[in-house]
Amino acid sequence: MSNHCVGGGAAGVDDLTDDLVAEILLRLRPSEPACLVRASAVCKPWRRLLTDQAFLRRYRDFHGAPPLLGFLHNVAGGGEDRYVPFTASPVSPPDIACPCWVALDCRHGRALLDEFPFSADFTMWHPMAGRRRRLPRPDLPYFMSYAAAVLCSAVGCNHLDCRGGGPFLVVVVGIDEPEQQNSRPWATVYSSDSDSWSPTTSDYLNLTLTPNCDVDRKPAALVGDALHFALAEGSGIIKYNMGECSLSRIHPPVVYKGGIVVMAMGGNLLGLGGIEGSILSMWSSDVSLDGGVRWEKNRVIKLESLLPSIDCVEAVACELAQPAPIGFVDGADIVFVRTDAGIFMIELKSMCVRKVCKRGYFKAVFPYTSFCTPGVHLQQNRVQFSRKRLLELREGDVATGMQSNGKSHKGGQP
Repeated sequence: MSNHCVGGGAAGVDDLTDDLVAEILLRLRPSEPACLVRASAVCKPWRRLLTDQAFLRRYRDFHGAPPLLGFLHNVAGGGEDRYVPFTASPVSPPDIACPCWVALDCRHGRALLDEFPFSADFTMWHPMAGRRRRLPRPDLPYFMSYAAAVLCSAVGCNHLDCRGGGPFLVVVVGIDEPEQQNSRPWATVYSSDSDSWSPTTSDYLNLTLTPNCDVDRKPAALVGDALHFALAEGSGIIKYNMGECSLSRIHPPVVYKGGIVVMAMGGNLLGLGGIEGSILSMWSSDVSLDGGVRWEKNRVIKLESLLPSIDCVEAVACELAQPAPIGFVDGADIVFVRTDAGIFMIELKSMCVRKVCKRGYFKAVFPYTSFCTPGVHLQQNRVQFSRKRLLELREGDVATGMQSNGKSHKGGQP
């Protein structure tokens, strides 16, 4: 697009047909929300198009899964900014009173947070809208070792652009007395419709766990109608079937002492990633099979050729420096790995590696994915641009952004 089209305002735009403009704007990459903001500032017709619900539905369908905009992380000690953005977007860290909050889950446009020392309530945070709401904590005497998942429960929602305003569920799975012999898992579900928790689901017959077997507070994998939670030290997976309100245990193919991450894969498959030495192994299993679970190793990745070398000086530091998987991006084949050199994001399809955070003992990473579109999320955040700023946005970076992103297509998401 020539510069006079952008700088000349509506006169240049009028030379393009509405269909052609729509086709151009449709190809702006959702992973760079600033391009959409700049395009919406070009003229009123473009603004109307970019805020039209029919266009936004087409935009989401065209690009498929929402882009990765950043992530929340839990780090030992807390007390620091723990939302890490990947791109310029109107997402700010959650403004809650406790500086030592911990993330429990981030999914379907919402983030579930807890406070340490643990308070009486959870906090539900809507990153795009900047809203927060308190949820009551389950009234259980053994509420210590647990992990949680938040899910959109809107009927017919395809979860491409959950905005956080509809109904949702919170599933909490835990261990009653993890330090004791014969500890047992349990689960309870919160519904925003009833504003209450379900009766506790327990299985006291088949799921006796070994002492000190905690639920690992990492992202759960949603496969079909079941959530899968990793156990600490790679000792297994707790499966909660939401349709049947039942618990079961899945044994891993290998016990990875550094922990595992579980993930949803195509074809109703449950994925698992674990690291032994400098080898990252990826496994899959058909969770729809009856009886025993059969794991298949899909991939072996030598991290020493991808990540910086680790120089262990102290014994304790060396233990924490061992590479460990700490998160994944659902449906995007992206794994986060913690090393002594920092946190790295590995895209399994392209094998691109990106350092996304400084070194530190990160316990888990909770990716935040969402479409950020003008007139929806930006209006909710009440982002206001001055006349001077609007003029700045109309400069040549609009044309540059559109030219560089014009080749984007459905399969070209980062």
